[in-house]
Amino acid sequence: MLKPVCMATIAEALALALEHHLAGRLAEAQQLYHRILDADPEQPDALHFLGVLAGQVGEQTLGLQLIARAIAQRPEAADMHANSGNIRRSSGRPEAAVQDYRRAVALQPDFAEAWTDMANALRILGHSPGAIAALERAVASAPTLAIAVERLGALRHEEGRLLVEQGRGTESLPPLARAAELLPLDADVAFLYGNALFAMGLREDSTLAYRNALAITPDFPSAAFNLGVALGGVDRLEDSARALERAARLDPRHLDAIDRLVIALALLGREDEAAVWGERALDLKDRTAMDTAPALPPLPARPRGAEERRRNVIAFSLWGGQPAGAHDPAELVRQTVALYAGWTCRVYHDGTLAADRLSELAAAGADLVAVAVDAPTGGPYWRLTAADDPTVARFLCRDWDALPSADGKAAVDDWVASGLPFHVLRDGVLHTEVMSGGHWGGIAGLLPDLLPLAERHGAAEADRAQDHRFLRRIVWPMIRDRALIHDRAHPRHGLPFPTP
Repeated sequence: MLKPVCMATIAEALALALEHHLAGRLAEAQQLYHRILDADPEQPDALHFLGVLAGQVGEQTLGLQLIARAIAQRPEAADMHANSGNIRRSSGRPEAAVQDYRRAVALQPDFAEAWTDMANALRILGHSPGAIAALERAVASAPTLAIAVERLGALRHEEGRLLVEQGRGTESLPPLARAAELLPLDADVAFLYGNALFAMGLREDSTLAYRNALAITPDFPSAAFNLGVALGGVDRLEDSARALERAARLDPRHLDAIDRLVIALALLGREDEAAVWGERALDLKDRTAMDTAPALPPLPARPRGAEERRRNVIAFSLWGGQPAGAHDPAELVRQTVALYAGWTCRVYHDGTLAADRLSELAAAGADLVAVAVDAPTGGPYWRLTAADDPTVARFLCRDWDALPSADGKAAVDDWVASGLPFHVLRDGVLHTEVMSGGHWGGIAGLLPDLLPLAERHGAAEADRAQDHRFLRRIVWPMIRDRALIHDRAHPRHGLPFPTP
């Protein structure tokens, strides 16, 4: 039979019981708490700790009753109110728990653990701002309390991320800066902070955040890529090229990194290196396009309605708001008409162009074709209409960014003589698409109608480069093995341009 605890030894018994409790020896602790209460039924510490233990073993109602008796004896004890809150929170009563925590911190304003537990309850209630405020108080009271620091950092990170997603970039900066301060070893936080800074035009500052992300996680290709983009934005091309190359080596399938690296190297005058990376881009784009090509019927051996196809057309698209090219469209049309005898220079245009501009194009020799206001596809796709035109025999799709050249015309002549149905030009080291919208052509009537395919593709991906991706993903797999390719910079991927 256990001996009762004498009053003189209650303090010793409490110390021993608490030692058992903290070590996880709950049965021994419970036994000692009961012996103390046998000696002093209202002993507040024994009531408090036995109540905590009861909550730990799933007896929440008993635990709250015991702690309430302890609080009645010692209402100024902040830890008792906090532990009452812990039991209420664990039993699914977060609102009541918050009230307990508020009483605890009112009694002890620097009670960091209570502020932290209050934040957890507020988070359960969906009150993130309140949780953040509570954690800020916790960290201010105990800067080394790791759990408070980590949770506050995570909540500030989440707060900033949501603001970024809502397009509220300026508002996202303070919480993300705070998250980066609290979690200096979290690469994702540093990365998102860099993205927010970059989006707000603070490019130099963003480079510091991206460098922090890479210092934490050296094999972080997205951070290396974004660093390269940011450095390019502040005219630090050498550094930009190094960062982009790092991204491309970390992730050999990172097409954006490779394409931007090619541009950076070309701007630095390192064209041989740019060409090497350009070949990698072409390899990857070709392989990916062929591996993911949609199931389409094989091309016919003979064009549909071949007897009606009598016109050769060079097709351009022109619309209001289009980025200005380096050359006047009317002059480019004049030179194209002069160089390509027997070809019609056709310009597909919308209704936003001024009448005098259209008159200049017509006077230069352009065949003008108005596109309906409600056309389902954007301007870059309009020139594909020539490929779908039942009166067209051969078509060339061209851009406004380069004047026609004699060797380009010689390349077209070689294609016509080759017997192959399609032609692709890559006119320099920056041409790292397998085929681009303004540098290809073919025999019309072999491909399925392209505009309906383009409409479906354009609805899913609406940006300036969508037509290049459409050609790469949809058209290239159909023409790849039936095309003559001329490439000025990438000898593995095409023939050199002929000498006129």
